[in-house]
Amino acid sequence: MLEEKDRVIKRQDAFYKEQLARLEERSSEFYKVTTEQYQKAAEEVEAKFKRYEVHPVCADLQAKILQCYRQNTQQTLRCSALASQYMRCVNQAKQSMIEKGG
Repeated sequence: MLEEKDRVIKRQDAFYKEQLARLEERSSEFYKVTTEQYQKAAEEVEAKFKRYEVHPVCADLQAKILQCYRQNTQQTLRCSALASQYMRCVNQAKQSMIEKGG
């Protein structure tokens, strides 16, 4: 009776360890994809705004976010607050240009 319980516990333990390994693998893959997407977006933003260096918009935030992405290449989600701030700044600058007719 005790041996049967021991076998059941070992089977359950093996099952849960396998499930945990699968979850960790999926989480790791999701994190990798997310990081790659953020990196690609950062590079696209950087490339896009390099063309407009005459009057850089939100230059201080641009520098901060690019520095953040470089320092956190494996954890770019840490830069999401800065990215949001930067996009708000850019949108406000665009709106301002539209209102000025420029």
